[in-house]
Amino acid sequence: MNFVFNQRPLIGYRIQSFGCMVTYHEQIQKIKEKGNVDKIKINYLGNLISLKVVDESEDTIKLLTELRKKYRNMFATNFQMNEERTKKWVRNKLHENDSILFIIYANREKIGNIGTDLYDEKTNSAELDNMMKVPSCNIRGIMTVVEKVYLKWMFDYLKLSKIRGQLFSDNYKMMNAHIKCGWKTIRVLPLKKTITDDGWVWEEKKLESNDITVERCFNAIELTKEDLMQKFGDINYEILSE
Repeated sequence: MNFVFNQRPLIGYRIQSFGCMVTYHEQIQKIKEKGNVDKIKINYLGNLISLKVVDESEDTIKLLTELRKKYRNMFATNFQMNEERTKKWVRNKLHENDSILFIIYANREKIGNIGTDLYDEKTNSAELDNMMKVPSCNIRGIMTVVEKVYLKWMFDYLKLSKIRGQLFSDNYKMMNAHIKCGWKTIRVLPLKKTITDDGWVWEEKKLESNDITVERCFNAIELTKEDLMQKFGDINYEILSE
């Protein structure tokens, strides 16, 4: 899921971790400081899946650039994507303390990414963001399992009260995967497409009483830990590098 939002400064919700009180932002920073090491491991259908904080290596930058191009129609913004822009974006992800991005490995090969962004202190919630997989990875159900474990990690280690997300309502495959994790649609947002200098952006559209034309919509979705655990099932995983 990849969207445009208004980012704002936040103080940060205080959580109990490592025997002391830390904020959501401090927790994110602690994880990043450990570098590109295994954070989550999953054994699934005889495959070893692991998640590591994103790195700036050439193959990672190439992977993320290719994924961004492949799924450009599922992003709220589209622009001329290149590896230099991707590198700047990754550096921002590594240095800002409001978001984190992980690379997904299957049997030691990089096959996708998943992340957390846009913490909201008032609701103690954050967004699931940047969840993508290379088409060549054909391990059945891998992203649903990764999503379930990652969401549980968000609840357990970031101590969130709920998790938010948005995706295009015509992204049926991703929406079906989210439903398997317990997500619920809370509202549908009509959108309009605005052309920019090097692409376009989808923005929320304010409907007039006589306006019946809507180009596309976002599904705004939410998840509680209770709903996730009802769908979680029996997954063999572990959290590392605490």
